[in-house]
Amino acid sequence: MVAGVDLGGTKVLVGLADLQGRILAKAEEPTEHGAGAPVLRQIPRMILSLVQDNRDRGPLRKAVVGVPGAVSPLTGLASLSPHLAIPADQPLATLLARALPAPVVVENDVNLAAFAEATLGKGQDQDSLAFIAFGTGVGMGLVIGGKLFRGQHGRAGELGFLPLGPNPHQTALQARAGLFEDQVDSPAVRSLYGDGTLPVAEIFARAVAGDEQAVAAIETLAKSASVGLAAVQALFDPTLIVLGGGIGSRREFVDAVTRHMSMLLPFETRIEATGIGPEAGMLGALMLGLTDLAAIENAEKQEAVR
Repeated sequence: MVAGVDLGGTKVLVGLADLQGRILAKAEEPTEHGAGAPVLRQIPRMILSLVQDNRDRGPLRKAVVGVPGAVSPLTGLASLSPHLAIPADQPLATLLARALPAPVVVENDVNLAAFAEATLGKGQDQDSLAFIAFGTGVGMGLVIGGKLFRGQHGRAGELGFLPLGPNPHQTALQARAGLFEDQVDSPAVRSLYGDGTLPVAEIFARAVAGDEQAVAAIETLAKSASVGLAAVQALFDPTLIVLGGGIGSRREFVDAVTRHMSMLLPFETRIEATGIGPEAGMLGALMLGLTDLAAIENAEKQEAVR
């Protein structure tokens, strides 16, 4: 079996699948916070509980864990969200593997969502895909030729830091998150409507109902977002851009972004909303684990033939 984990600041979602990709079981718990990083014990406990319940299906072969931060392919160190008090000086995979009977891989959560989209969603049979999540923040995962593109330090897709504006060298020093993210994250959307306190979901609901200020806020958001998407398309030329997250998956946002993109590039761009849903990170973790196992088994067969 293979385990896939989506670790977030508020919840931990764990899935278990057999080697044919069939989901056997799922479990969800609130993320345990506190001194000593109790989540490092919570994740193995949740995995082992599911494995025990499905022990007749065979042993656990691999666990893949998605985290909200960049994971270095060289060191395994994760630069995580401040909402998760995880040791930054030790590879998270090593710490988790001590309590599990199988190898552990740790990957960026948006990368895993991108991998789910490429293998299970709208990116199937596509040569390349960029998955961009717009929500509390903004993040991107790239799948090229069926493989994740991580970059030298695992920071490929840190789209929030895209330098924008007439004087980015100066304004970057005052950025709340990153120059691009500051324009498209949830706080930015709220600031475009009323006194800045209305939830983003309510702003979208009011826009759908015809509230002119809400419509204008979504248009401003989509126009800002289109600049980042145009940069992605110009640099990587993916076959498809899929938008996800609480903001990105909304049809009216996708339509508005597509319209604004047409004014920035002299060629058409395919932009679609994700159809996978909130379990994308966990599903991507399972699919990556299965893909890794398949690659290992193929290499072993080729070696045996030699």
